[in-house]
Amino acid sequence: MAKDPTTQSPPPDTPSSDSPVSDFLSTHFLGPRARRQFSFYLFGAACVGLSIFSTRRALVRRYIDTVPHFYQQSNAPPREVVNLRREAAEALKLATINVLSFATMVTAGTLWAFDVSGTDELRERIRRMKKQREVKGGTNVEQDKAVEREFEDFVRPSLKEGRREENQKTQNMKDPQ
Repeated sequence: MAKDPTTQSPPPDTPSSDSPVSDFLSTHFLGPRARRQFSFYLFGAACVGLSIFSTRRALVRRYIDTVPHFYQQSNAPPREVVNLRREAAEALKLATINVLSFATMVTAGTLWAFDVSGTDELRERIRRMKKQREVKGGTNVEQDKAVEREFEDFVRPSLKEGRREENQKTQNMKDPQ
């Protein structure tokens, strides 16, 4: 008696979708929302990798420029004149790219860790936190103003002393004796 190939039973090792572990994994770590959030983190990580690559390439190119050619005399000055403005601009460009790519990766990772997927959701969470704080009585205007006055009273003598020293220096510069 041959089995009908059109009717197959499901494999016995497939986990049922009723288990809490599979529901948790599919909604929190493997769901489309988590994948979208994690893709932003991966974008930031790719930007960090590209910025590191471009920085290393610039450093290697600069190093190769300092190595003398094979037939160059040992007492001769280098052929290429260093352009400090160009190097400063390149250093600023590379530093900016590195910082922005790292900030992108850290921000995306933080948003992924706190399960925030957009600016609208972030605004809503901040509004909810403010409302909870107001309900609990966390924002006391009089108390905040008292703390500000206390800080001003603490800092005021230092500022007056600093101004006095600055005025004395300007007077000494105007009236050299």
